[in-house]
Amino acid sequence: MRTALLLLLSVALTSPLTGCKKNDKGTDSPDAAAESDQDPLAELQAIPGQVQAEVDMVLQPITDVDVVIDQVAAMPSELGLDAASLKAMASTSLQAGMEDGEITVSADLELAAEARAEVEAVLAKIKGIVTGLRQTPERVQTATTHIVGLGTKATGLVTSLTATYQAKLANPLLKADAKAKLQADLDLVIKLDADIKATVSDAKATVGELPSKGKDALVKITAAFAGSGAASAEAG
Repeated sequence: MRTALLLLLSVALTSPLTGCKKNDKGTDSPDAAAESDQDPLAELQAIPGQVQAEVDMVLQPITDVDVVIDQVAAMPSELGLDAASLKAMASTSLQAGMEDGEITVSADLELAAEARAEVEAVLAKIKGIVTGLRQTPERVQTATTHIVGLGTKATGLVTSLTATYQAKLANPLLKADAKAKLQADLDLVIKLDADIKATVSDAKATVGELPSKGKDALVKITAAFAGSGAASAEAG
């Protein structure tokens, strides 16, 4: 009898521990749990923006070239800077972007703190643009992989959502207002499917053209801040 009581007590003590261990395991991946709680339709609606973000990630340094060239050209008159000194600092920043170096603001530059901060910001921008342009081929590969993955994700969501809505619409007891809502959601999924396929196709084509545009942009910014000779050497 004493042995039986000890056995029962052992089971009672170990069972809660086992349950706690199971609960702990369930909290190991909160991100996965959060993802499972997301609305599939909302996920699908977010994909076009995510695709565009991948394109912008590669395109941004290219489009920024003209912006920063105009910005540097306007700064001497706006801040009372010597144009040659500013161009020399821009050239140093250009080289920093080429070699992963540091930007340098001339110690002789006599400017108010706010104006100096503006100069430092534009020099950092030049370095960042050049770094981005150098990385264009790698960025294109990464963006293309992500865009294809988003297209695959969209296909899976469309398949799942379509099956879910169609199954619910087949319910003969479904009320008219609920049926109208489901049909509207299904129509939206069908439209999103077509739109996303077109967006993914266009994005892949756009990104595929960016390596050559990145090279042209690098030549342009080099010519602007380091002279045509340096631009020709970089292009070669």
